[in-house]
Amino acid sequence: MTQIELRGIEKFFGPVQVIKNLNLAISDNEFIVLLGQSGCGKTTTLRAIAGLETIDEGDILIDGEPVQDKKCSDRDIAMVFQSFSLYPHMTVYENIAFPLRATRMSRTDVD
Repeated sequence: MTQIELRGIEKFFGPVQVIKNLNLAISDNEFIVLLGQSGCGKTTTLRAIAGLETIDEGDILIDGEPVQDKKCSDRDIAMVFQSFSLYPHMTVYENIAFPLRATRMSRTDVD
């Protein structure tokens, strides 16, 4: 059973704190909605879970294992963006290949 847990996560952009002591547990097959005004940290929270954003404090756990120090490609988490976006640390090829490899497609088929 997959579970995502946030324990006291905090995130600052310069002097502005956008996430303050957020605690959240999401169980397998559970559906949640993050609601709030623009700039309150909804997308930043999702980006942190996916590994696209670092956190300043707290822990992000997937199946009980801390992942905040893992690369996004090692988290087995995907995110659908509202607007077109690429992983900035990957080449164009790697951005295209990443979701294909995540489905366990063979390297030959990906190439």
